[in-house]
Amino acid sequence: MSGTGGEKPPLRRKWGDYWMRLGDRFRARGPWVRRAMVGLAFLVCVAALTREPSPDFLVGDDLNAQVANREIRAAFYFETPDLQRTQEARDQEMARVPEYFRVDAEAVNTQLAELRGRIALLREARTRMHGEVTAALRASTPEQSAWTVAGRVAAAAAARLKEQAEWGDMPAADLLALWLMPDRDSVPERVFSEPSADGSPAPVRVLSLNPDTEFPLTFSEADRLGSLALDALGQVLNAGVRGAEISDDERGRRVVVWRGGDAVSDRAAGADLEYGAVPSVSDAVEALGARLTDMAKRAATAQGGATQADYARLHDAAMALCRPLVVPTLAEDKVATATARARAAEAVQPVMKEVEAGEIIQDRGKRWTKQSRSDVQTYLSIIQREERPLLKVVNSFFSHAILVLLAFVALAKVAALVEGGAGGLKQRADASRAFSVALVLLSATLAVGRFSSYFEPTGFVLPVAAAAILCAILVNAPMAAFFSGIAALLVSAQYQYNWRLMLVAGAMALAGAFSISRVRRRSDMTAASLTATLVGLVAAVAVTLSAESLFAESFVRRLLLLLLNGGFCMVAVPGLLSPLERLFNLTTDITLLEYSDLNNPLLGELAVKAPATYAHSLMLGQIAEAAADAIGANGLLARVCAYYHDIGKTANISDFAENQSGFNIHDTLPPAVSAARIRSHVLQGAEIARRSHLPQAIVDGILEHHGTMRVGYFYQQAVEREGADRVNEADFRYPGPRPQRPETAILMICDASESGVRSLGSPGEEEVRNFVRKILDIRGQEGQFDDCNLTLKHLNTIADVVVRGIMSTMHTRVRYPSMSLAGEKEKTGAPLDAPAATGGSIR
Repeated sequence: MSGTGGEKPPLRRKWGDYWMRLGDRFRARGPWVRRAMVGLAFLVCVAALTREPSPDFLVGDDLNAQVANREIRAAFYFETPDLQRTQEARDQEMARVPEYFRVDAEAVNTQLAELRGRIALLREARTRMHGEVTAALRASTPEQSAWTVAGRVAAAAAARLKEQAEWGDMPAADLLALWLMPDRDSVPERVFSEPSADGSPAPVRVLSLNPDTEFPLTFSEADRLGSLALDALGQVLNAGVRGAEISDDERGRRVVVWRGGDAVSDRAAGADLEYGAVPSVSDAVEALGARLTDMAKRAATAQGGATQADYARLHDAAMALCRPLVVPTLAEDKVATATARARAAEAVQPVMKEVEAGEIIQDRGKRWTKQSRSDVQTYLSIIQREERPLLKVVNSFFSHAILVLLAFVALAKVAALVEGGAGGLKQRADASRAFSVALVLLSATLAVGRFSSYFEPTGFVLPVAAAAILCAILVNAPMAAFFSGIAALLVSAQYQYNWRLMLVAGAMALAGAFSISRVRRRSDMTAASLTATLVGLVAAVAVTLSAESLFAESFVRRLLLLLLNGGFCMVAVPGLLSPLERLFNLTTDITLLEYSDLNNPLLGELAVKAPATYAHSLMLGQIAEAAADAIGANGLLARVCAYYHDIGKTANISDFAENQSGFNIHDTLPPAVSAARIRSHVLQGAEIARRSHLPQAIVDGILEHHGTMRVGYFYQQAVEREGADRVNEADFRYPGPRPQRPETAILMICDASESGVRSLGSPGEEEVRNFVRKILDIRGQEGQFDDCNLTLKHLNTIADVVVRGIMSTMHTRVRYPSMSLAGEKEKTGAPLDAPAATGGSIR
């Protein structure tokens, strides 16, 4: 391919030309085409996101059969109860529920009835005490008190009663006698006979009793003692008494003791405590003694004049009768325990598991399990709830339209920030072009996602990372990073808002975007795809560990899909890069590497027609690349622009000193004509580059490498011949524009310095440095560096690199005797150019 014709371009180059022409046609149509493209991209994205899941209708026999007769695959993401994990959670909650014990009311009533029976026996025995006490009192002597006589009678009666079989389990006779004692104030007073007047020893006898009735005695104190015993025993037994001794492990077991109410409905009646805190029989006996002591004190105090002996007498009497009746009264309430545990299990929310879109819920030909049947029932219930599918589609469309609109606005804002932000010497992305690239990549990603969802509904095979890598190459890494987040979010929405897919796709896209900041070989794109795949695998492991096992079938399938995803990225990135470059008129390092091939037809034609210019271009490329790399600019772009910057000279090779052999055509031409012929190589070179479909960046390099400088040599000639007033300076200036990027400014400096130094003969390093500084000063004064973001520090660095590069090209060789003449001729050869330090060059 050349500006003057040549060999037929290969098929690959034809396709590249097609995409370039298509891009030129769109750009030529103006803003309305861009608006139409944005609208089309918007509709594509919304349509790709909006769809109605196809329901799977099952008849009743399918769910009731032992073996599934069809495969059930989820069309969308949903959550369903995990039966096993839910049961485990409920079992744990049920294990926390303590056992329930209730006070056995029947056992309590039995013991109280036994106590009442004993008290009734004692009451029956007290009826016989009237005659016995009265008889004893009539037979008593004055030395014996009536109360003592009554006590002796009660002791004797208790002893007789203990000899009977039915009284065998009653208290000991001395304690039993206390229950037979009458009230002190009810014992009759005795009336004794008077002693004889003559002092004879006639015995004193009881004449009568006061009162002298058939039943003079009362037993109210004994009856009160019975009431105290009944109350104390009832309180102790109703508080709950556990059985035999228990182990230390059982002592710490939590139980609920129900002392009243219904164990199922009346929760407030229960006391939650350790089983060891429930009183045993011995503990209950101690509690009974304490209660009887307290009751005896209150009863004795109520009578007035009571002594400590009275307290002890009442306590011992009641304790002797009640102690044998203290028995275990707690019984395990298994119904209440089961009911409480069932309620606790019901309160546990089901543990949910996630079913991914495309995941097989039930395989055909396999037995139904409880889990698979539950999953299918949940899936069908979700489908059946969608009662108005048309309304759902409309709602989905508008919701996704809002989401896509927000994504587009965010991308536009970020594109503007990328263009307007400080970007150093790296080429800033054009906001409109960056936004267009992002829209095309996003639309293509969602469209491919929609298509692939019909074959692989999980989305893990979708190469989102490929779009991010392309965005990083075509625009820059910051824009690609933001694009990665937007793309991952929309792709997850496309697959039923799958958060796992969003995290994995986002991680892969970010890894790919940040791993390809510089592309000098096609293997760099492969390395970025591999990096994205590795990060995706790690992210998949991370999200899987949060919810399921690494040995699950779904996880293994997910890994295989991610590996396939990485393979698609390796193929898609290099395959789509060239068409996208041509479509958006972008130049990447990959394209520059292709045009850096010295076998390119344009460079071959330059080498044949103008070998000196060709050699100059190659030398200039090395110096310009080193200078650009030194300040952080794109050295590859500077080198490739240097290779092609003078291809316009092939149209009139004899107009330039390095290609002349003796005769100089400019000696016969007016300065203005000579200047026009010199200036023409810029426009002719740009035209040749456009016809050959060179990237716009190279065309810009051709146009900008002289900027708007004057052709100084011929301008000076014109001024000397015609006078400054009669010379139009614009006729002697290059068409420009001034350098718009650092690389073309570097090319301008290197071109003027390298050609100008040749006019100095054999200069030293300091002379070369001064000359380069003068070149910089003159171009700086004319504002040639105002549009290319170069600082004084950058210019100083460029000058140092250019000086070293030029000096390295002016090295000397060892002189051989047979070649001394040729060496002298080389050293004194004619200069290739007129002095450039005057402000220009005839190059």
